[in-house]
Amino acid sequence: MDKSELDVAALETVSFAKNYNNYVFNLILARINGERIADFGAGYGNFCLFLKSKKKDVVAVEVNEKAIQKLEESHIPNYKNLEELKVKYHTIVSLNVLEHIDDDLKVLTEMSKYLDTDGKIILYLPSSQIIWSELDELVNHKRRYSRKLIKKLAVGANLEINQIISVDFVGWAVILLSKLLPIKMDFSKNKIVFYDKFIFKYFKYLDLIFKNVIGKNLLIVLSKK
Repeated sequence: MDKSELDVAALETVSFAKNYNNYVFNLILARINGERIADFGAGYGNFCLFLKSKKKDVVAVEVNEKAIQKLEESHIPNYKNLEELKVKYHTIVSLNVLEHIDDDLKVLTEMSKYLDTDGKIILYLPSSQIIWSELDELVNHKRRYSRKLIKKLAVGANLEINQIISVDFVGWAVILLSKLLPIKMDFSKNKIVFYDKFIFKYFKYLDLIFKNVIGKNLLIVLSKK
């Protein structure tokens, strides 16, 4: 299975994590600025569909052909690159994308060109190098992010950080535990559904304690200086 197929397999299985997705999507929705939104690296369009259900005007930016087919089936307008965007956007969202890209600074800088003057870029990225695992290697992650690295990226892209919070502390703890035991981690649908229904659903509230400390992901809000 090549990288593109692995990315699609990950998209297919993560979509079954209903509690997790609803939690993350609502965190992002609360921070969205304006009505015109672009989802960079939209995948199968799960977040786009969520935004459409909230009456938001959203377009996708996606290159994976299987993902594009799904976007077309869902009637979500798609562009294959940022340069095809015709207008500037109030919010550009990117969920779990920059970690796959060698030159993440270049892409972030490019995003800012298509951002409205008072707009926001919202990023959702894997964090904490201490939990680097087979899962990261499986889907060709280049890195996991730290707050220090985000600050460096923001400076390089001439952007201002409005907020950084850690998300999914229990997911971070589960991955760390799997490394210590060790337990094999993969994108099995059954494992993801079990985690979503019986672990994340009840322990997500730990984020209230650890949001400024550690988590499996970082949620970042950026704006133009």
